[in-house]
Amino acid sequence: MKTLLRRPRLPVAALSLLLVVLATACGFTTGSSGATGTVSADKVGFSPGGMLIWESDASLGHDLDDAAATGAKWMRLDVNWTGVQAVPGPFNWTYVDRAVNAIQARGMHVLMTLDYTPQWARQASCSTSMYCPPANPDTYGAFAGAAAARYGPMGVHAYEIWNEPNWAPWWIGAPDAPAYVALLKAAYPAIHAADSSAVVVTGGLAPHGDLSASPNDPINPVNYLKAMYAAGAQGSFDAFGVHPYPPLPYGPLYGSPNWNTFLQTSMMHDVMTSNGDGAKKIWGTEFGAATGGTDPKVVSETAQAQFVADGVTYWASLGYTGPLFVHSLRDSTTSDPTDWSAFMGVTRLDYSAKPSFNALRTLVRGS
Repeated sequence: MKTLLRRPRLPVAALSLLLVVLATACGFTTGSSGATGTVSADKVGFSPGGMLIWESDASLGHDLDDAAATGAKWMRLDVNWTGVQAVPGPFNWTYVDRAVNAIQARGMHVLMTLDYTPQWARQASCSTSMYCPPANPDTYGAFAGAAAARYGPMGVHAYEIWNEPNWAPWWIGAPDAPAYVALLKAAYPAIHAADSSAVVVTGGLAPHGDLSASPNDPINPVNYLKAMYAAGAQGSFDAFGVHPYPPLPYGPLYGSPNWNTFLQTSMMHDVMTSNGDGAKKIWGTEFGAATGGTDPKVVSETAQAQFVADGVTYWASLGYTGPLFVHSLRDSTTSDPTDWSAFMGVTRLDYSAKPSFNALRTLVRGS
């Protein structure tokens, strides 16, 4: 993810939600009245990052129980190609199977993010990093097709092609839309051949830049989407993915669409419409705010709750959006005091609820 610093956020009037948040801030609410919240459960999910798949059985179960308690229906599962096919040949799906079964046992759907290249399949120029694109897109296509062949019969029907391919930390050599589109063109038919009902989502794009200052910024998701179409992406995806982080530490509804990626969603939909894809949905596969660390991006736990509530409510009100995935689910450990990304959970490291957990539960479940 990549975020921007901007002017202080103006307060948004949401007194009733804040009262619920503050009343439950010390822990989880228990039970359910059966009431329905104001946001559809199918529009909300979690993006817990790579740790979920490798957790102990106990931690995995606890985290997924907490996620299901909010009423959210989606879980983004990071399936690292390097972990399931470290060498050419058979795939090892053991840990993926465990996570998929555990998620589905709680009535949640899986968005499977297929990412990162094993050493044997990387381009020679960047072979020391798993963020190196594959030398041959067809090898990635074979991996994607194998995943769909295994998990389609198990009820998984949503696949995300890479993570933040517009930004160099996660795709060495980015931005390179034609190279990414080559990956889409390899993965899309392979997935659909294995699962005709699959939804193929483009890799969630990272926020970047200020279009008023740099209107042709090639990393910006609006411009990168245009470049994808120019490279022939149409017909090789079913939904468009973006990471609509606002300019942290400020909120999703503040400022100008020129630099607030959350508000750029309508611009992205305009690009899709102009290319004949206006009926396709935009999926927000990461969104959230951090509550710890020493970075200027950090916000208070109460502010995080407001940001999540504002973002989820606005996103769900748009007719052209799919699910929005809150990143992340639970805080992780860190020895770096500047590592704000370890504090993006709606629950703390000890599983206790932050106000954002209860705000989200109220929106989805009504209690």
